[in-house]
Amino acid sequence: MRVIFSHRTSPAVLMTIAALLLAAAPACSRSQEPTGGGAIPTAAPSATYTTRGKVRAIGEKKDNITIAHEEIPGYMKAMTMMFEVAKPDLLRDVKIGDEVSFTFSDRDGRLFVESIAPAPPK
Repeated sequence: MRVIFSHRTSPAVLMTIAALLLAAAPACSRSQEPTGGGAIPTAAPSATYTTRGKVRAIGEKKDNITIAHEEIPGYMKAMTMMFEVAKPDLLRDVKIGDEVSFTFSDRDGRLFVESIAPAPPK
């Protein structure tokens, strides 16, 4: 016995799905590139966090850094992510592979490293 399934989605359902995806897109778009020409938002940080991690990459202009960081309880699970850098001089002595302790701020959804130093031994 051969069973053939035919499924056709109505245009109304497709339009509803498209509208939901478009509405949700801004919430999912944390850019990997600095926006606004790299200008630091003038809004005060909504929160600051301190954690530690391992440097995975440093931007050519030293305006961003990628760090595999530990969990930040109540805020974020452990992951590797890119942060913008408030002042490129902060990365003067930082190298790929360094274990670091750093503080970052959340400014209007953009994450900026505010301070960074070699991590103390665990």
